[in-house]
Amino acid sequence: MYKLTEYEREKIGNAEFSDHLEQLIDGLNVAKEKYLEVNEFNNLVGKNYDNFHVKKVSPKFIYLDYGGSGCFLVERKTGELYNIKGYGVADYNKHAKAPLGNVSTVDPLWLYAKRYNYLRG
Repeated sequence: MYKLTEYEREKIGNAEFSDHLEQLIDGLNVAKEKYLEVNEFNNLVGKNYDNFHVKKVSPKFIYLDYGGSGCFLVERKTGELYNIKGYGVADYNKHAKAPLGNVSTVDPLWLYAKRYNYLRG
């Protein structure tokens, strides 16, 4: 189970929001494990290989990484999820075309499937 550090929780400042974020990250990691099992990457199952985690908490965004790469940004005020154009740069254009949802309501399995560029055919 993923746990935010005390420092991250303090920096986020909202206990309910922090709990939703932990649940989302747990769900994304469970989805990743299911993907590995279904596609028979048995040597990686259960090895904590490339897990989702919080990389940074900035004044505007929370950076979610997948392994060593940036994956999503969560807006701290609203909880809205964004894809990234480059590390730390929210893709507002893609968000306008197909929003990912809110950290408290999004389905982690659906979000895991959308971790790459899902607007291309």
